[in-house]
Amino acid sequence: MKVLVTFALANEFGPWRRLRHFDDVSSDAGNRTCAAEIGLADVRVVLTGAGHFAAQRSVEKAFEDVPDVCIVSGLSGSLKSDYRVGDVLAARWVSDAKGVKLLHCDPELVTDADSCGARVVERFLVSEQVVATAKEKRSLGASGDAVDMESIYILGAAAHRGIRALTIRAISDGVESDLPLDFDGVFTVRGTVSVPKVIGQLVRRPARLGGLLQLARDSKHAATELARFLDKYIQHLADGPPTQMANTEALAV
Repeated sequence: MKVLVTFALANEFGPWRRLRHFDDVSSDAGNRTCAAEIGLADVRVVLTGAGHFAAQRSVEKAFEDVPDVCIVSGLSGSLKSDYRVGDVLAARWVSDAKGVKLLHCDPELVTDADSCGARVVERFLVSEQVVATAKEKRSLGASGDAVDMESIYILGAAAHRGIRALTIRAISDGVESDLPLDFDGVFTVRGTVSVPKVIGQLVRRPARLGGLLQLARDSKHAATELARFLDKYIQHLADGPPTQMANTEALAV
């Protein structure tokens, strides 16, 4: 079985990369591709970059190997108080934040995610901007369970190619939390994080450093839970023998 997994950013993939031996395959136009064998599955990971334009630009590269299954993955913000940092969610539906476009995740894949321990939710929303404040999150919570910036574009590309797909994400920031920086202002044109831009914002607002460090800890925790889930889930999909997670201690580093 060929499995494609997409992440927007390297930090979302980092804990899984430490858990498994992923080989670098390519890094074309800033979109990194890695590969590994998990059970009986040939897994390819593509880092798309964050946001609408980065995700759409990465589509051809991501699907060139024609996978059997596509898992759109990464971190997301919670839109409901039911979900805490580190919770792994699988959505039945994904829509844009305005509700104009709606895509259905593969029902069997969602059922498999449920059986592997993910919390199945009704809908992820996809926003063109970072949803940064608790007020914005509570407002969007009337329409969805969690928010990200890429899922609908990659799911749409999978549907166009007749590839089974779903979105699985871990919560990195709760509904009541405000993000510490203007994250729309820190991304490069390739959808990666610009460290100088982050530093520039912190120089202007040094009191935000504590919030940024907390977000980093929460994001690492969420990415670690996601890594553990994905490893188990992909082995389940491929129906391969469970493998001993010998490198689990690396996740705690």
